[in-house]
Amino acid sequence: MEVLGNGPEGQDLIQTVVTLTELPEELAHQEVDKILQHSGHASDNLTLEQLRSAMISYLEAMHADMMQESLENSEMSLEQAPVLSE
Repeated sequence: MEVLGNGPEGQDLIQTVVTLTELPEELAHQEVDKILQHSGHASDNLTLEQLRSAMISYLEAMHADMMQESLENSEMSLEQAPVLSE
């Protein structure tokens, strides 16, 4: 897939991404729309660089959420662990 130069933009770019995910189109469109809305980029004139920026922000947020959840689960496990007496 050619991504340099004059690649797809706007709705064509979004449709390309949705198609490449091989997920149900409605679900993929909803998620991409949420990502773009959160990033503040308009879908009508979306560029590849804007999409990259939005996806990086999305992945960073997902990573932070997962790390927080993992930390909380670890803390709960420690609280529930039996106390060993000396």
